[in-house]
Amino acid sequence: MRKTLFTCGLALLSVFALAPVSQAQEEKETDFYPLVLLGDALEVCSSMAWQRCADTDWIDRDAMRYDRYVNLSGPYVEALLDDKNWSPLRRDTRDDLKEAIELLRDRVKQDVISERSFTEEFTRRATQYLYQQLSERDWNLIIDHLEMPVPRDAAFGVNLTATKSQVNIDYMRQILSQAQKVSSDETPHVLVVTAAQRDSLDLVNYYLQAFAGAGADASWLPIDAAVKAAREDNACEQLNDYRASEMSAFRRDVVQADLHARQLAFCEAGDALTQIRNADVLFFADGNPDLLRPLLVTELNEPNALAVGIAERVAEEKLVVAAAGRSANVMTSQAMIAGGSSREALKAGVFATRLPGLGCHKDDTCPRNLNENSVAYHPIGGAGLFRWGTLDTRMGEEGNHGRLLRVAATNRVPLAVGIDAETALLVSLRSGDFKVAGERGVFFAAGAQQNERAVAATFHYLMAGSAGTFTGNDVNAVSFAEDAQVVQVEPTTNFIANRGLYDSLRLLCREREVVEVKWEQFTMTLIGGEDTKTQTAGAECQVQNARIGMQYAPSESF
Repeated sequence: MRKTLFTCGLALLSVFALAPVSQAQEEKETDFYPLVLLGDALEVCSSMAWQRCADTDWIDRDAMRYDRYVNLSGPYVEALLDDKNWSPLRRDTRDDLKEAIELLRDRVKQDVISERSFTEEFTRRATQYLYQQLSERDWNLIIDHLEMPVPRDAAFGVNLTATKSQVNIDYMRQILSQAQKVSSDETPHVLVVTAAQRDSLDLVNYYLQAFAGAGADASWLPIDAAVKAAREDNACEQLNDYRASEMSAFRRDVVQADLHARQLAFCEAGDALTQIRNADVLFFADGNPDLLRPLLVTELNEPNALAVGIAERVAEEKLVVAAAGRSANVMTSQAMIAGGSSREALKAGVFATRLPGLGCHKDDTCPRNLNENSVAYHPIGGAGLFRWGTLDTRMGEEGNHGRLLRVAATNRVPLAVGIDAETALLVSLRSGDFKVAGERGVFFAAGAQQNERAVAATFHYLMAGSAGTFTGNDVNAVSFAEDAQVVQVEPTTNFIANRGLYDSLRLLCREREVVEVKWEQFTMTLIGGEDTKTQTAGAECQVQNARIGMQYAPSESF
């Protein structure tokens, strides 16, 4: 395994090391960051997500698609309840579902209702008990089979100027500003990859319109796990069946007929490398790392032709790669985190396997000794672009520091990097220079070590506006941000599933050398020292060269 890991890393590292460096490239290095990692999904105001809009008057309900609709009439329900969709152990649940839909239909007295209304009705009153018994796969199965086809005459509306979160607009500006340095046209070409999403067709038009609204020429690269499997079996005509088996997505050929036809044509004759060679930006949308990784890594855990082709374009400074949310995790050449909670990581360790599905205990699909919150990782890494360490996202928002430290320690990864939501990490793959942009920060952990119940490391935390360089197994030449956005959330000591680490960290900036915090069965210790540097920015505490320890410490009372 170690030899394979070395070969995998060497294959991509050599692409950057051996690429010729021109004088123009040397000058560009100071402000060119071809890898842009976003700490969360890219979310802007759209007709289908009006909650993200400061103003909704622009939404034309007669001309725009603003909701999904489900059909509770016979043909839709009969297809859903077909035996092929339910294992023998789940037939009782299937029978209860039939009664629940009849009850709901009688209650709303309509055959066609919005998905939003269906969910609200299903999760309350007499059918709530059944909803609580459904796994994530069960619920996806229900919605996919009841969903009506997307109207061909309804436009998908996106309005960037009405977006509440300015940081998402800034994300696109950061990406396109880097693209301008590689593009030969005034309008950069963004190639969108939605393969990490269970339904890879669902948000295609959303991303295309979002980037078009930001000033780009956007197109879709229709690869996903279903296309890969269908091509390998020379069975593209069965693409819809492969979506069900590989991605747990059903009836997409009916619901998204136009996009299905485009993906089918790509499956039969498309060339991903040709599309990438014509792109200035390759954007990986947020989603499940387990769905994206196999498209970039062979079964022998080596970069495939697509991954090498991407790396070559980046090394030639002709391509910018941007990855959002959990897709950013896949960009590493080190151990790749698929998901799971810090609570489970500290209690039970981490596991080299695919991520168990949410609610897997409800349909008996959890792997042995695992549960829906177990931390899963791939020891051999992912796409290999980020060579310095393991990556993770939504750090403060979900308290993912514990799982990041545990995966790094388990795999002896020298450096681990975690990006907060509303934050972007921009990296030069040639020099190792980086900068932090957005509204929050990035967590760096070096030399993580562990025992059965505890993990510890040296760490740094830098806010947006800071910069530094990845060198060896750590970060150096760090410049702290002078100011930052004030995080508008209530302080907490919950460091297991929230931003309790950062709120506790503020005490180090107040000249406390040791900070100890307890949350339920867990203890966190933060330690400063002579080598520790601190500086506040936007009421947050930035640190360099502090120590962190997290421990699972159940007492007799539990």
